[in-house]
Amino acid sequence: MRETSDFLTFDAFFRHWASERGDAIAHEEGERTTTFSEMELRSRRIAAFLGELGVQKGDRIAWVGKNADLYFQLFYAAARIGVVMAPVGWRLAPAEMAYILNDTGARVVFAGQGFGDTVRALQVEIPMIAHVFDEDDARLAIEASPAIAIAPAGPDDAALQLYTSGTTGHPKGAVLCQRNFFGLRKPALEAGLPWAEWRDDEAILVCMPCAHIGGTGLGVMAFSGGVRAIIQPEFTAEGALRGVAQGITRFFIVPAALQMLIQHPLAHDTDFSRLQYVLYGAAPIPLDLLREAVSTIPNASFMQCYGMTETTGTICFLPPWDHDMAGNARMRSAGHAAPGVEIRIVTDGGVELPRGAVGEIETRS
Repeated sequence: MRETSDFLTFDAFFRHWASERGDAIAHEEGERTTTFSEMELRSRRIAAFLGELGVQKGDRIAWVGKNADLYFQLFYAAARIGVVMAPVGWRLAPAEMAYILNDTGARVVFAGQGFGDTVRALQVEIPMIAHVFDEDDARLAIEASPAIAIAPAGPDDAALQLYTSGTTGHPKGAVLCQRNFFGLRKPALEAGLPWAEWRDDEAILVCMPCAHIGGTGLGVMAFSGGVRAIIQPEFTAEGALRGVAQGITRFFIVPAALQMLIQHPLAHDTDFSRLQYVLYGAAPIPLDLLREAVSTIPNASFMQCYGMTETTGTICFLPPWDHDMAGNARMRSAGHAAPGVEIRIVTDGGVELPRGAVGEIETRS
C-alpha cells in the first residue's frame, strides 16, 4: 500500500489495481464476483452510460436501496469522472426520500433490488428525475455501453454527497471530495500504524448501510487497499458470520450489532482465526459486551473509531493497546486524534477548553 500512499483520486486507484492486481477479486456479492480489471473496464462503460444520459461533471446521481456491488461500482466510476453519488437511506419514509432526492437535483436515480416501485412513485412527485433504473436494467445498460477513455477528476472534485440529519430541520447534504477520502492514508502509514498496511489476501465485510459513512467508507477502504470487499445488502448476525467463514480479516460494526453477532448460536461454531481487526463505534460499548466479544474473537485486535459524515469517517480512535478488560479511564474515551488530524474542545465562543471539560468538538485535517 505504501506505493499508493500519494494517490488522491479514484482514477489513480482504478489504474493501479487493474495493472497490479487485475485478476484479484475486488467485489464479491453472493455468487457474483468482479475482479479489479473487470471493475476498471466497467467504470469506463459506466462513464459512457452516464454520458449518454446527459450526466456531466459536477452533476449528482442517486441510489435508493440496500448495499450492492452495483452501488459501489457506480459510485467509484462516477467519482472517477467527477460525477457525485448521493445514496439515500432505504429505511427512510417516502417523504424523507423525496426531500433528499429533490435536494440533490439528481436527474438519474438507481433503485436497488426491491426499490423500483418506490422510486418510480417518487418520480411522479419530482419532475426533475428524468431516468429511473432498476438494478437489473442498469447492469444490462452498462454492459451494452462502450468502454470509453476517461477524463479523470482531480483530488478536490466532489465524489459523494451523504445526508446527515443533524439536530434540527431537514437532513443536510455533506459533500466529500476525493482528497477527503484518501488524504489521511499517508500520515497513518508514516506513523507506522499496523492497520494502515494491507496484505493481498485480506478481505473486508461491507454490511453497514451505504447511505452512512460507515458503510460506504468501508467499501472505499477495500478499494484503496486493493483487497476484496464482501458486500452484503444489510447487516444480519448470520450474514456477518458467513462473511467470517468467507475469510474476512476486518469489519466495522456498531455495539448493538456486535452483541447480536457474538450471541448468535452459530458464533460458537465459527472460526474467527483470520479476523485481525474488529472496528467498532457510533455508540459507547459496555465493558461487559467488550469482554464477551474479546472472549469470542480472541485473535482479533479491537479498536474504537470516532468520526462523522462530515469528516469522511474516523478522525479519532482508541487503539488496541489502550483496551483494558479490567477497565480504565481511557476506556471511557474515544481515544486520540488520528495522524494528520487536529481535534480540540471549545466553548460556544471558540475558546479552547482544558482537558476533561465539556464543549463543542472542532477538528481539522
